[in-house]
Amino acid sequence: MRTLITATVAVALLLGSLAGCSPGTSSYVRTDVDFSFIGTVAVYPFRNLTQDVHAAPRVQSIFLSELLQQDAVRVLEAGQVLDAMVQLRLGPDSEPTPAQMQELGKLTGADAIFFGTVEEYGLDRTGGDAAYAVTARFTLVETQTGALVWNAQSRADGGSLWRSLFGGSSASLYDVARRVVRDAQETLF
Repeated sequence: MRTLITATVAVALLLGSLAGCSPGTSSYVRTDVDFSFIGTVAVYPFRNLTQDVHAAPRVQSIFLSELLQQDAVRVLEAGQVLDAMVQLRLGPDSEPTPAQMQELGKLTGADAIFFGTVEEYGLDRTGGDAAYAVTARFTLVETQTGALVWNAQSRADGGSLWRSLFGGSSASLYDVARRVVRDAQETLF
């Protein structure tokens, strides 16, 4: 009888942990693009759809750090991108047209441009439990034609099975945002 109870508890824990591991990232990668020709990239200022005015720059900073760690592409300095945006009269919340993306590429020397939108950033209070949650969408557009070559939307929260069963605090907002960025970038690199 004791073995049956132990086995039942083990199966319940396993199923509970698997339920918490549902994929939080969906992505699209254009198959007819040769990524070896993308050597230099720019990172356009991220858009913010949340109440936290600092969400976009915080997630962009994490995105940039993780991108540099990949060491797969050369990343342009933010100042170069901002200078080109000023020349083209583009605001940080504007969505450039394909022609403007081509011009950004010419002005900066970037082969592709990363864009990001922070959709959720902060404390999520679902089910009577509070945990930090981040949802963000990332895209990569090549500058020769202005065509989308990669898109990923990722969501993560600071909750865990361990926390649900035994209590404790949420993972930090930084750790949750970094998980979102890493999960998204793993679909590209």
